[in-house]
Amino acid sequence: MRACVVAAGLLLLLAGCDQNTASLQETATHTRRPVLATQTAPRATAPANAGHPYLRLPGIGDSIQASPLVRINNTPYRVQAAARTDSARPLRHILPPDPAADSPAADTVTGFEGYYTFRLLRADGTTQFVRQLKKTSFSAAVSPDLAVEAETTPPIFSGYLPAFKALAFEINFYPPESDAGGQALLLLDAATGKVRHQALARWTGGCNSNSVLAADGRTLLTSCELLQANGHVTNLEKPGREVAGTLLVNNQTALVVYAAGYNKHGEEVPLRGPNAQLLTTDGHVLKSFYLYSIDGGLGNHMLSTYLPRTRAHYLYDETYDRLAVVPRDQPTQLRVLKLRQLPRFRKPQRPTEIRFAFETESGTRATFYVDASSGQVRYQLRKPVYPD
Repeated sequence: MRACVVAAGLLLLLAGCDQNTASLQETATHTRRPVLATQTAPRATAPANAGHPYLRLPGIGDSIQASPLVRINNTPYRVQAAARTDSARPLRHILPPDPAADSPAADTVTGFEGYYTFRLLRADGTTQFVRQLKKTSFSAAVSPDLAVEAETTPPIFSGYLPAFKALAFEINFYPPESDAGGQALLLLDAATGKVRHQALARWTGGCNSNSVLAADGRTLLTSCELLQANGHVTNLEKPGREVAGTLLVNNQTALVVYAAGYNKHGEEVPLRGPNAQLLTTDGHVLKSFYLYSIDGGLGNHMLSTYLPRTRAHYLYDETYDRLAVVPRDQPTQLRVLKLRQLPRFRKPQRPTEIRFAFETESGTRATFYVDASSGQVRYQLRKPVYPD
């Protein structure tokens, strides 16, 4: 996944980063959720200018990780996180019968208890706090069966969030040799280690967007929730719909794209009405519209890029050949452009044009040229040709 480049002030939120490659390999996410069609993660290329309206928190599998050295109230500390499996504590969970199965029968999953230990150490090596959590304490967040079956792997430190006064971690929940699982977000009070929040953050059966922090540090967006520093939490999931992609537009606004969901019997529920929503950070709907700008792989991601020169987000909708332009400062003034109504690119590229491209799992490559002065868009589209 591409790393977001941010202003120096935002980098302080992570207290620096290193270039070590993450040692954990993703192997699973949520076992009981219906899995969408397999796709690959979106790959958007953009010029070297940066300045995103958010900071992407490092997570599982990212090559750039948050430094364990942090400053809290101008005092230096070191963060440590470890995990161990207790083979003397076997676990067992009986799954309810699947009503959609030909012969409904209860299944049983097994595993072992695990323990996560979090330490915050002062500069002289003495302990500020130690917090230990059981793997099964995440049952409500990731589902009881996954909390039982998942392997216990070390948490990833995602950074210190000053406005939240919390240390953020991402924890893997994957059954052995499986890619059907997800990651949980854990926020610990930076002074005491008390659990401030724990919830599913992303999963490979649905939205798998990284957690991002607003430029002002007061809003945290995951694939499932909008969290504010004041403690307010908005659950993005809706009955009969699955979150397919999330995007933090600015400090006060998020964009959520939904896909078809499932009812309690495991049957797909068709989408009705607009599938995309602009929300305030406290969950109020500002605008609803049609957009399907997602691609995926082990989970779905928004097909989007941000251009600082135009102060706008650009979202490619491969399904319906459209491009959404969402102004950062006035997101409700968004435009959804049909490609067939846009001029095709003809060389040469103009000096005022900014080029960016999307490559999708299906093999489509969509390249856009945005005039930074007028906002006009030209495009190139290359779709794969499959033999009959």
